[in-house]
Amino acid sequence: MVVRFFILLFLFASSSLVIAADWDQVGESGQPVQLEADQLSYDRDTGLYHASGDVKLVQGDLEVRSQILKWNQVSGEVEAEGDVQLISPDEELFGSKAQYNLQKGTGTVENGHFYLRNQNLHVRGQTIERLGEFDYRIKKGTFTTCDGDVPSWKFGASQLDVTLDGYARARNTILYLKDVPSLYLPYMIYPATNKRESGLLIPGIGYSNKRGFQYGAAYYQVLGINQDATLYFDYLSEMGIGKGLEYRYIFGQGNAGEARAYHINVDKIDGVAVDEERYALEWQHDGLLPGGIRMVVDAEYVNDDQYFEDFGSVAEEYNKDKVQSIFSLSKNWGKYSLVGQMKYTKDLEIDDPTTLQLLPRINFDVSRQRIGESVFYYALETEYSNFWRQEGLRGERLMVRPILAASIQLWDVIGVTPEISYRDRYYWDLSDDSDSEHEGLAEFTTRVNTRVQKVYHRPFGLSGKLRHSVEPELVYRYIPEVDQEYLPNFDAYDRIAEANQIEYALVQRLTVRTDSVNGSTSYRELLYLRLSQAYALTDEASEQRFQDLRLEMTLLPAAWLSLQTDTTLDVDTGDWTKVAVAGKIADQQDNSFGVEYRYDPVNDIDYGTINLSVAFLKPVYLNYHQRYDFSTDEQLEQVIGIEYRQQCWSAQLSYSEHEDDRSVMLMFTMRGIGSVGGIGGSLGGG
Repeated sequence: MVVRFFILLFLFASSSLVIAADWDQVGESGQPVQLEADQLSYDRDTGLYHASGDVKLVQGDLEVRSQILKWNQVSGEVEAEGDVQLISPDEELFGSKAQYNLQKGTGTVENGHFYLRNQNLHVRGQTIERLGEFDYRIKKGTFTTCDGDVPSWKFGASQLDVTLDGYARARNTILYLKDVPSLYLPYMIYPATNKRESGLLIPGIGYSNKRGFQYGAAYYQVLGINQDATLYFDYLSEMGIGKGLEYRYIFGQGNAGEARAYHINVDKIDGVAVDEERYALEWQHDGLLPGGIRMVVDAEYVNDDQYFEDFGSVAEEYNKDKVQSIFSLSKNWGKYSLVGQMKYTKDLEIDDPTTLQLLPRINFDVSRQRIGESVFYYALETEYSNFWRQEGLRGERLMVRPILAASIQLWDVIGVTPEISYRDRYYWDLSDDSDSEHEGLAEFTTRVNTRVQKVYHRPFGLSGKLRHSVEPELVYRYIPEVDQEYLPNFDAYDRIAEANQIEYALVQRLTVRTDSVNGSTSYRELLYLRLSQAYALTDEASEQRFQDLRLEMTLLPAAWLSLQTDTTLDVDTGDWTKVAVAGKIADQQDNSFGVEYRYDPVNDIDYGTINLSVAFLKPVYLNYHQRYDFSTDEQLEQVIGIEYRQQCWSAQLSYSEHEDDRSVMLMFTMRGIGSVGGIGGSLGGG
């Protein structure tokens, strides 16, 4: 029978990291070491421990296993042989033989295998040498994020230098697919950390029938813990050379944002030689300035109307008809607020010098406040606007709207909220040399509403409660007929139409309450349904007093199913005047199917959208997107994609087309390494 020896040591020597971060506990003052083996001896003169036969050394979260172990407590030298294992919560190191100096923190493992759990990174080498606290050198080694003796891919290198939380640099690198050498790179560098690191990003290559062959390179620069930037360089064979910059930042008081700039000298468009300069600028910011002033910026500008048609990658980009830049400053004092805003708009469809700009608009508002202990409330809305444009009417307007309202409860079940206001508008400094103008307008509304509800316990045999509420609502609105044709016409507040109508609505809600076993309670609204219609009382509406019937609904019968609709119906003709319907079925496995349809004849909108994602064919994933215009009977956009995923890599192939641009993209992605090749990509990283 083999006798096991057990020793508990309290070491007070100061030692350093051996092969991974957790090894800095070895020899640390006050840290107990548990050492057990089949055979164990100790030389007091030299301070050397000899252990053999299933040796196990444990200190804290660190565990060392081998068949033979020599440890000199005086010099810190450790020698281990035979199935050496060094195991910590995040890292593992295996080898046939290891030599370390615990005090200097250096050592070598022969025939080593280094494994990082979080990154699933496997590094193997003939020798793994620890040069310092964070630096390693691997000779004749490989690295991969795939499991298995024959991984799906791996990189082999004659020498691999790794700096933890830094970079890995490989020389004479060969990409292996399985065991087949497929690509040679004389030198390769990539970040070996989850933290941000400066460096060159993996380039992208692609083809578009509009831009031709394109090659995009990028450099990422860390400017601090709160700032970074990316520089872009793009070669487009059919257009020219583009340069881009992105800057991101986070400062105190919640100030955060990002700015982008892109510039290209266009040599050709659709094969025709040109000499044009195009650039785009964008800035988004939100945060507090000294004094509690909030600054918000949402600015976008392009110098050429065709910029997004040439470089936009999604529908929201390439079909833009305008760009806007908005800059605002605001300050709140409880129920008082002051907001200043500047808004500049550029029309991308035509060069329109009559486009109206707000330079600036200032609002001072007093939110609803109760008058003493009465049922009455008052509020105030004010607005100053300076309307400017290159050509056409310009001028200034001051609008003041005091409001008096009441909140009355009848029998504690019916709410009555009457409100009266007077909107006064003053105009001056008009560019057509007309006189200053002034016009006031009274407005009156009364809202009556109530709620009836019932709670069902364990409905349909389900756990929890179901609440069904019915909320009828009646709103009367009156605005007298006032001649406003002589006023300047800048926006909707200059021509306020007469109103004398009653709007009635019925709202229904189904809300489920679920009590979990741990005592927590959750609510989910299964149904929101609002049916409303207005009845006009004016003389002009005598032939059509009933207005369009509107239906708004959100239906969520299950976590995987949703349906939303907002439609209006002309009750006289029976025609739909506006339709917006969207439905989606989705599970937790990336399978989903969604449809959307929008119809608005006033704005010439009549299109449908289909989105399909298929994951039940794993490891093959499919996705399809299409947008179709029913008014012109033509396809607006189509994207077809297929992806093959493995544990540590994936290959993606996609085809997209919109208008006259068609592109194909192929991308090969390795876990932990990123994309290493492809056809297609986004211009300027956007």
